[in-house]
Amino acid sequence: MVQRIADNTINANFRTQINRHQLALSVLQERLSSGKRINRPSDDPYGLEAVINLRTSRTEIEQFSRSATAANQKLVVVDESLNGYENVLDRVRALVTQGLSDTNTQSAQDALATEIEALRSRILSVANSQVGGEYVFGGTRQDAPPFDPVTAAPSLTASNAQYIQIEPGSDAIAAGVTAETVFADSTSNIFDDLTQAVTALRGTGDPAADRSTLENTFSRLKVYSDLAAVSHAFVGVNMEITEIVQDRLNSHELFFDSQISSIEDADFAETVFELSETQAALEATYRAAASSRPSLLDFIG
Repeated sequence: MVQRIADNTINANFRTQINRHQLALSVLQERLSSGKRINRPSDDPYGLEAVINLRTSRTEIEQFSRSATAANQKLVVVDESLNGYENVLDRVRALVTQGLSDTNTQSAQDALATEIEALRSRILSVANSQVGGEYVFGGTRQDAPPFDPVTAAPSLTASNAQYIQIEPGSDAIAAGVTAETVFADSTSNIFDDLTQAVTALRGTGDPAADRSTLENTFSRLKVYSDLAAVSHAFVGVNMEITEIVQDRLNSHELFFDSQISSIEDADFAETVFELSETQAALEATYRAAASSRPSLLDFIG
Protein backbone atom coordinates (compact mmCIF):
# COMPACT_ATOMS: atom_id res chain seq x y z
CA MET A 1 0.00 0.00 0.00
CA VAL A 2 2.80 2.41 0.99
CA GLN A 3 4.75 1.47 -2.15
CA ARG A 4 1.70 2.16 -4.34
CA ILE A 5 1.29 5.62 -2.80
CA ALA A 6 4.97 6.33 -3.35
CA ASP A 7 4.77 5.15 -6.98
CA ASN A 8 1.70 7.34 -7.58
CA THR A 9 3.52 10.35 -6.11
CA ILE A 10 6.54 9.74 -8.33
CA ASN A 11 4.36 9.34 -11.40
CA ALA A 12 2.45 12.53 -10.55
CA ASN A 13 5.76 14.39 -10.30
CA PHE A 14 6.86 13.03 -13.65
CA ARG A 15 3.52 14.00 -15.18
CA THR A 16 3.89 17.56 -13.84
CA GLN A 17 7.40 17.85 -15.19
CA ILE A 18 6.38 16.51 -18.60
CA ASN A 19 3.42 18.92 -18.82
CA ARG A 20 5.65 21.83 -17.79
CA HIS A 21 8.29 20.96 -20.40
CA GLN A 22 5.65 20.45 -23.11
CA LEU A 23 4.06 23.82 -22.33
CA ALA A 24 7.46 25.52 -22.36
CA LEU A 25 8.29 23.79 -25.63
CA SER A 26 5.03 24.98 -27.18
CA VAL A 27 5.69 28.57 -26.08
CA LEU A 28 9.22 28.49 -27.47
CA GLN A 29 8.10 26.98 -30.78
CA GLU A 30 5.46 29.70 -31.15
CA ARG A 31 8.04 32.35 -30.23
CA LEU A 32 10.41 30.98 -32.86
CA SER A 33 7.76 30.86 -35.60
CA SER A 34 6.31 34.32 -34.86
CA GLY A 35 9.58 36.02 -34.03
CA LYS A 36 7.80 37.62 -31.06
CA ARG A 37 8.54 37.12 -27.38
CA ILE A 38 5.04 38.31 -26.47
CA ASN A 39 2.29 36.50 -28.37
CA ARG A 40 -0.46 36.79 -25.76
CA PRO A 41 -1.00 38.85 -22.58
CA SER A 42 -0.01 35.98 -20.32
CA ASP A 43 3.47 35.86 -21.89
CA ASP A 44 4.43 39.17 -20.23
CA PRO A 45 1.57 41.39 -18.93
CA TYR A 46 3.86 44.26 -17.93
CA GLY A 47 5.83 44.04 -21.15
CA LEU A 48 2.61 44.06 -23.19
CA GLU A 49 1.40 47.17 -21.36
CA ALA A 50 4.70 48.90 -22.13
CA VAL A 51 4.41 47.93 -25.81
CA ILE A 52 0.85 49.27 -26.00
CA ASN A 53 1.94 52.60 -24.50
CA LEU A 54 4.89 52.81 -26.88
CA ARG A 55 2.67 52.03 -29.88
CA THR A 56 0.25 54.76 -28.81
CA SER A 57 3.09 57.27 -28.66
CA ARG A 58 4.40 56.10 -32.02
CA THR A 59 0.95 56.49 -33.60
CA GLU A 60 0.85 60.09 -32.40
CA ILE A 61 4.27 60.71 -33.93
CA GLU A 62 3.12 59.11 -37.20
CA GLN A 63 0.16 61.50 -37.34
CA PHE A 64 2.43 64.51 -36.87
CA SER A 65 4.83 63.08 -39.45
CA ARG A 66 1.99 62.91 -41.99
CA SER A 67 1.06 66.51 -41.14
CA ALA A 68 4.67 67.64 -41.56
CA THR A 69 4.86 65.88 -44.93
CA ALA A 70 1.59 67.47 -46.05
CA ALA A 71 2.78 70.93 -44.98
CA ASN A 72 6.09 70.45 -46.76
CA GLN A 73 4.37 69.33 -49.96
CA LYS A 74 2.11 72.40 -49.91
CA LEU A 75 5.09 74.68 -49.34
CA VAL A 76 7.05 73.08 -52.19
CA VAL A 77 4.16 73.81 -54.57
CA VAL A 78 3.97 77.43 -53.37
CA ASP A 79 7.74 77.76 -53.72
CA GLU A 80 7.64 76.53 -57.33
CA SER A 81 4.69 78.82 -58.12
CA LEU A 82 6.51 81.83 -56.71
CA ASN A 83 9.57 80.95 -58.79
CA GLY A 84 7.46 81.06 -61.94
CA TYR A 85 5.72 84.26 -60.87
CA GLU A 86 8.98 86.09 -60.17
CA ASN A 87 10.36 85.06 -63.57
CA VAL A 88 7.26 86.51 -65.24
CA LEU A 89 7.60 89.73 -63.24
CA ASP A 90 11.17 90.10 -64.47
CA ARG A 91 9.99 89.75 -68.06
CA VAL A 92 7.13 92.24 -67.58
CA ARG A 93 9.53 94.76 -66.04
CA ALA A 94 11.79 94.42 -69.06
CA LEU A 95 8.85 94.97 -71.42
CA VAL A 96 7.63 98.05 -69.55
CA THR A 97 11.17 99.43 -69.66
CA GLN A 98 11.13 98.99 -73.44
CA GLY A 99 7.74 100.66 -73.57
CA LEU A 100 9.17 103.77 -71.93
CA SER A 101 11.54 104.28 -74.87
CA ASP A 102 10.76 107.39 -76.91
CA THR A 103 11.97 105.76 -80.11
CA ASN A 104 9.34 103.00 -80.23
CA THR A 105 6.86 102.94 -83.10
CA GLN A 106 3.21 102.29 -82.27
CA SER A 107 3.44 98.83 -83.77
CA ALA A 108 6.33 98.08 -81.38
CA GLN A 109 4.25 99.36 -78.47
CA ASP A 110 1.33 97.19 -79.59
CA ALA A 111 3.60 94.12 -79.65
CA LEU A 112 4.74 94.88 -76.10
CA ALA A 113 1.12 95.26 -75.01
CA THR A 114 0.19 91.90 -76.54
CA GLU A 115 3.02 90.11 -74.75
CA ILE A 116 2.16 91.76 -71.42
CA GLU A 117 -1.46 90.66 -71.87
CA ALA A 118 -0.26 87.09 -72.33
CA LEU A 119 1.95 87.35 -69.24
CA ARG A 120 -0.97 88.79 -67.26
CA SER A 121 -2.98 85.68 -68.19
CA ARG A 122 -0.10 83.48 -67.08
CA ILE A 123 0.07 85.27 -63.71
CA LEU A 124 -3.68 84.81 -63.31
CA SER A 125 -3.24 81.07 -63.90
CA VAL A 126 -0.53 80.98 -61.24
CA ALA A 127 -2.65 82.94 -58.75
CA ASN A 128 -5.63 80.60 -59.28
CA SER A 129 -3.64 77.37 -59.62
CA GLN A 130 -4.89 74.25 -57.88
CA VAL A 131 -3.20 71.11 -56.60
CA GLY A 132 -5.20 68.22 -55.24
CA GLY A 133 -8.40 70.25 -55.48
CA GLU A 134 -7.04 73.09 -53.33
CA TYR A 135 -6.17 76.58 -54.47
CA VAL A 136 -2.44 77.03 -53.90
CA PHE A 137 -2.87 80.66 -52.82
CA GLY A 138 -6.41 80.24 -51.49
CA GLY A 139 -5.45 79.81 -47.84
CA THR A 140 -8.47 79.05 -45.69
CA ARG A 141 -10.84 80.15 -48.48
CA GLN A 142 -11.21 77.18 -50.80
CA ASP A 143 -14.74 77.64 -52.15
CA ALA A 144 -13.65 79.97 -54.97
CA PRO A 145 -10.47 81.07 -56.77
CA PRO A 146 -8.59 84.06 -55.33
CA PHE A 147 -9.27 86.05 -58.52
CA ASP A 148 -12.10 85.89 -61.03
CA PRO A 149 -10.88 83.68 -63.92
CA VAL A 150 -12.23 86.15 -66.48
CA THR A 151 -12.04 89.65 -65.02
CA ALA A 152 -9.24 88.95 -62.48
CA ALA A 153 -11.27 90.81 -59.87
CA PRO A 154 -10.13 89.75 -56.38
CA SER A 155 -12.43 87.68 -54.21
CA LEU A 156 -14.58 89.70 -51.86
CA THR A 157 -14.02 87.16 -49.07
CA ALA A 158 -10.86 87.61 -47.02
CA SER A 159 -8.57 84.64 -46.53
CA ASN A 160 -5.87 83.59 -44.09
CA ALA A 161 -2.97 81.20 -44.50
CA GLN A 162 -3.56 77.56 -43.61
CA TYR A 163 -1.80 76.57 -40.40
CA ILE A 164 -0.81 72.98 -39.63
CA GLN A 165 0.64 71.65 -36.37
CA ILE A 166 3.55 69.44 -37.36
CA GLU A 167 5.08 68.52 -33.99
CA PRO A 168 3.79 67.79 -30.46
CA GLY A 169 3.81 70.82 -28.19
CA SER A 170 4.73 73.24 -30.98
CA ASP A 171 2.82 76.09 -32.62
CA ALA A 172 1.15 75.42 -35.95
CA ILE A 173 3.10 76.49 -39.03
CA ALA A 174 1.80 78.36 -42.09
CA ALA A 175 1.64 75.93 -45.01
CA GLY A 176 1.71 78.69 -47.61
CA VAL A 177 0.81 82.30 -48.32
CA THR A 178 -2.37 83.89 -49.60
CA ALA A 179 -3.02 85.64 -52.89
CA GLU A 180 -3.68 88.90 -51.04
CA THR A 181 -0.11 88.98 -49.74
CA VAL A 182 1.54 88.10 -53.06
CA PHE A 183 -0.45 89.63 -55.91
CA ALA A 184 -1.90 92.72 -54.25
CA ASP A 185 -1.46 95.35 -51.59
CA SER A 186 -3.72 98.06 -50.13
CA THR A 187 -3.25 100.20 -53.27
CA SER A 188 -3.99 97.85 -56.15
CA ASN A 189 -3.31 94.41 -57.59
CA ILE A 190 -0.97 93.16 -60.31
CA PHE A 191 -3.81 92.54 -62.79
CA ASP A 192 -5.27 96.05 -62.66
CA ASP A 193 -1.82 97.58 -62.99
CA LEU A 194 -0.95 95.45 -66.01
CA THR A 195 -4.28 96.23 -67.64
CA GLN A 196 -3.51 99.93 -67.29
CA ALA A 197 -0.03 99.39 -68.76
CA VAL A 198 -1.48 97.57 -71.77
CA THR A 199 -3.94 100.42 -72.35
CA ALA A 200 -1.13 102.98 -72.10
CA LEU A 201 1.06 101.07 -74.55
CA ARG A 202 -1.74 100.94 -77.12
CA GLY A 203 -2.26 104.65 -76.63
CA THR A 204 -5.08 106.69 -75.16
CA GLY A 205 -4.39 109.78 -77.24
CA ASP A 206 -2.56 111.43 -74.36
CA PRO A 207 1.16 110.49 -74.65
CA ALA A 208 2.10 112.27 -71.40
CA ALA A 209 -0.57 110.43 -69.44
CA ASP A 210 0.41 107.12 -71.06
CA ARG A 211 4.04 107.63 -70.10
CA SER A 212 3.02 108.50 -66.53
CA THR A 213 0.98 105.26 -66.40
CA LEU A 214 3.94 103.20 -67.59
CA GLU A 215 6.25 104.85 -65.07
CA ASN A 216 3.75 104.09 -62.32
CA THR A 217 3.51 100.51 -63.55
CA PHE A 218 7.28 100.18 -63.42
CA SER A 219 7.25 101.39 -59.79
CA ARG A 220 4.38 99.04 -58.95
CA LEU A 221 6.28 96.10 -60.43
CA LYS A 222 9.05 96.77 -57.92
CA VAL A 223 6.41 96.56 -55.17
CA TYR A 224 5.12 93.22 -56.48
CA SER A 225 8.65 91.88 -56.78
CA ASP A 226 9.29 92.81 -53.17
CA LEU A 227 6.03 91.17 -52.06
CA ALA A 228 6.95 88.01 -53.92
CA ALA A 229 10.47 88.02 -52.46
CA VAL A 230 9.16 88.40 -48.90
CA SER A 231 6.63 85.60 -49.43
CA HIS A 232 9.29 83.43 -51.04
CA ALA A 233 11.64 83.90 -48.09
CA PHE A 234 8.82 83.11 -45.65
CA VAL A 235 7.94 79.94 -47.54
CA GLY A 236 11.61 78.94 -47.70
CA VAL A 237 12.02 79.26 -43.94
CA ASN A 238 8.91 77.16 -43.30
CA MET A 239 10.06 74.54 -45.80
CA GLU A 240 13.31 74.25 -43.89
CA ILE A 241 11.41 73.96 -40.60
CA THR A 242 9.22 71.15 -41.94
CA GLU A 243 12.28 69.27 -43.21
CA ILE A 244 14.03 69.57 -39.84
CA VAL A 245 10.88 68.43 -38.04
CA GLN A 246 10.43 65.51 -40.45
CA ASP A 247 13.97 64.31 -39.65
CA ARG A 248 13.29 64.68 -35.92
CA LEU A 249 9.99 62.80 -36.15
CA ASN A 250 11.65 60.02 -38.15
CA SER A 251 14.21 59.70 -35.37
CA HIS A 252 11.41 59.46 -32.81
CA GLU A 253 9.72 56.73 -34.84
CA LEU A 254 12.96 54.75 -35.02
CA PHE A 255 13.41 55.16 -31.25
CA PHE A 256 9.94 53.81 -30.53
CA ASP A 257 10.47 50.95 -33.00
CA SER A 258 13.68 50.06 -31.19
CA GLN A 259 12.00 50.17 -27.78
CA ILE A 260 9.07 48.06 -28.95
CA SER A 261 11.42 45.55 -30.57
CA SER A 262 13.54 45.24 -27.43
CA ILE A 263 10.47 44.30 -25.41
CA GLU A 264 8.36 42.40 -27.93
CA ASP A 265 10.73 40.63 -30.29
CA ALA A 266 12.30 37.28 -29.53
CA ASP A 267 16.05 36.79 -29.47
CA PHE A 268 16.49 34.13 -32.17
CA ALA A 269 19.73 32.63 -30.85
CA GLU A 270 18.48 32.63 -27.27
CA THR A 271 15.16 31.08 -28.28
CA VAL A 272 16.87 28.31 -30.26
CA PHE A 273 19.11 27.59 -27.27
CA GLU A 274 16.16 27.48 -24.83
CA LEU A 275 14.23 25.27 -27.26
CA SER A 276 17.12 22.82 -27.44
CA GLU A 277 17.50 22.82 -23.65
CA THR A 278 13.78 22.30 -23.09
CA GLN A 279 13.63 19.50 -25.66
CA ALA A 280 16.55 17.80 -23.97
CA ALA A 281 14.91 18.19 -20.55
CA LEU A 282 11.65 16.73 -21.86
CA GLU A 283 13.43 13.75 -23.37
CA ALA A 284 15.35 13.19 -20.12
CA THR A 285 12.09 13.26 -18.19
CA TYR A 286 10.57 10.75 -20.61
CA ARG A 287 13.53 8.44 -20.07
CA ALA A 288 13.30 8.77 -16.29
CA ALA A 289 9.56 8.18 -16.40
CA ALA A 290 10.05 5.10 -18.58
CA SER A 291 12.39 3.55 -16.00
CA SER A 292 10.05 4.25 -13.08
CA ARG A 293 7.99 1.42 -11.44
CA PRO A 294 5.29 1.17 -12.65
CA SER A 295 6.25 3.23 -15.65
CA LEU A 296 4.43 6.55 -16.02
CA LEU A 297 4.37 5.85 -19.73
CA ASP A 298 2.00 2.99 -18.99
CA PHE A 299 -0.50 5.63 -17.92
CA ILE A 300 0.13 8.36 -20.49
CA GLY A 301 0.35 6.34 -23.54
